[in-house]
Formats: sequence, structure tokens, C-alpha cells
Amino acid sequence: MRPKISKKAPGERLVKRMPLRTKWILCAAAGLLLFGFGISIVSVAGYKKGSGEAFYIWFLMGLYGLIMSSLGLVSFGQAIRFKVLMDINKKFNKQEKELAKQIRKLNHLGEVLRNKEDKKAKLPEKKTKEKPKDGQKENLATTDEV
Repeated sequence: MRPKISKKAPGERLVKRMPLRTKWILCAAAGLLLFGFGISIVSVAGYKKGSGEAFYIWFLMGLYGLIMSSLGLVSFGQAIRFKVLMDINKKFNKQEKELAKQIRKLNHLGEVLRNKEDKKAKLPEKKTKEKPKDGQKENLATTDEV
């Protein structure tokens, strides 16, 4: 019997379920930290080059610093992406609420109109006093005369 091993990394499901706001905050903070760290490493590598250190030391330090600053920019770019998605979702939710409100309003108006039509259909027609036709006399008999 083979053990069931998930193909996804352990943290991948956690990140997938994480809200956009949390992803945005984490990526923005990580991006700023990595970018600042990378720039400081590059400056140290430049100092080592100026002080006459061996080529491979300052070169590898500079390369490492550039990689870190690039990762910081990528992470910060991802944070911007999450922020844009948050704004888009907010606008769509607002539009969806407005549409639902309009639909409820229209449904209510439809119910009111249907109720009015139903009431008209249920009301018996009022009997009006018919006027005598020409040549016919009105029946003026009362209960006293009979």
C-alpha cells in the first residue's frame, strides 16, 4: 500500500486560502525588505572592490545583492498586483450590490402591479342605475302603493 502524498508544497494550500489583503501586506513588506537588503549588499560589494579585495569576493557579493534587490522588486510588484485585485473586487462587489438593489426594486414594482391587476379582476362590477329607454316608463311603485 502506497502512502498518499500530496503533489503540492505544504504551504501552497495555506497561501491559496489566504485573503488578498494578507498576501498584499506580506508581499509588500517582504519586497521592501529584500530590496533594501540587496542594495546594501551591493554597496558593501562596491566598498570591497574599492579597498582592493579579491575579484571573486566582491563580484559574488555584488551578484548576491543584485539578486536580492531583484527579488525584492518582484515581490513588491506582486504586492501591487494583489492591491489592484483587491480594488477590482471592491468595485465589482459594489456594482453587484447596486444591481441586486435595482432587481429587488423592480421585483417589488412588479408585485405591486400584479396585486393591482388581481384586485381589479376580483372586484365585482358596480351596478349602475339604468336609465329608462325612450318609450318606457320608470317603475315608480313604492311599497306603500302596492
